[in-house]
Amino acid sequence: MNPDVFLSKTISKFEKWYVKDDHRKNITAYDDIITKEKIESLTNDEFVNFFYDFVSEGGKIQSGGYRTKNLFKEYLENNLTTFKKFILEPFSNNFNFDDWFNRINEFSYFGVGIATIYLNRINKNDYSVLNNKTLKALREVGYNLSLTKNLKNYKEVNRIQKQWTKTYPFIDNLYKADALNHFLIGTDKGKQLLRDNIYKEFSDDNFEQEEIIEKIDEDKELQNEAKLLKLIIDNEKSNQETITVNLKTYKRHNYLMALIKKYRKYTCQFCSTKILKENEEYYIEACHIRAKSDGGKDSFDNILILCPNCHKLFDYGKKEKINHTKDFLSVKINGKDYKADLRKI
Repeated sequence: MNPDVFLSKTISKFEKWYVKDDHRKNITAYDDIITKEKIESLTNDEFVNFFYDFVSEGGKIQSGGYRTKNLFKEYLENNLTTFKKFILEPFSNNFNFDDWFNRINEFSYFGVGIATIYLNRINKNDYSVLNNKTLKALREVGYNLSLTKNLKNYKEVNRIQKQWTKTYPFIDNLYKADALNHFLIGTDKGKQLLRDNIYKEFSDDNFEQEEIIEKIDEDKELQNEAKLLKLIIDNEKSNQETITVNLKTYKRHNYLMALIKKYRKYTCQFCSTKILKENEEYYIEACHIRAKSDGGKDSFDNILILCPNCHKLFDYGKKEKINHTKDFLSVKINGKDYKADLRKI
């Protein structure tokens, strides 16, 4: 998915949702208390009670830490001086963000999610929220991020979201950027927009691949497997986004997938199904073993040719015991073992 294209179509719908949602009301929550002066003025009991409530409420951004709130309170009471010093550091002129972020895990029950929400509440223009919702939403939209809440991912999230504030006038701070993440994966409307876009993109790609296959089948040179394989290898090495065939331009990854479908004889690599259509052509689908959003490449050993059932199984089934080499893929999905030969035979 192209993030910029998707978001340009989505922002207006997000704006209509936001102005009616509690996120709009909560944007100023804690503004009167999360200041250096106010926190320093709190008695020890007031300090403990405030952060107990803050964690319990998830900073009014994420789900609250109800299961661990009492453990957090007990920890806080026993480590008050150290935690209070940590909490006040972001107000210092010499604040070292990287060092602070890397020390979050020193404080039990105060994880990266709630810690970065706290920073966002200090300064909505500088600090992004990094939690599971953030990473899942950005990956769904098409950004190349892992699901690890580490410093590297934080900086990339912060870079992406600050770019949003420059590109989309309505997203004028990083609190709203986080609200957009929630809208996309936490609301029915946002989820539907993602599903519709993914389906449309898949349909468009599949249609383009079928058109390319018609041209491949008409090319006598490409009925020779050795020549077909050479063309696949040449396209793997290409850095071009598009390719022109008979004066028409296609996405390069669609051209590569069409070539591999032909090379694999339109046969599912999991169940050996071969679907013959009424027009005497074959229907088959292609997918990446390692998603491009996870750093996967358009390459022969990262593309699976699957029937529709196995494709959905691979996308949505419970995968375990994955072993992916250059030559083979073995994986257990929903308790059943599957194996695919990825070699250039």
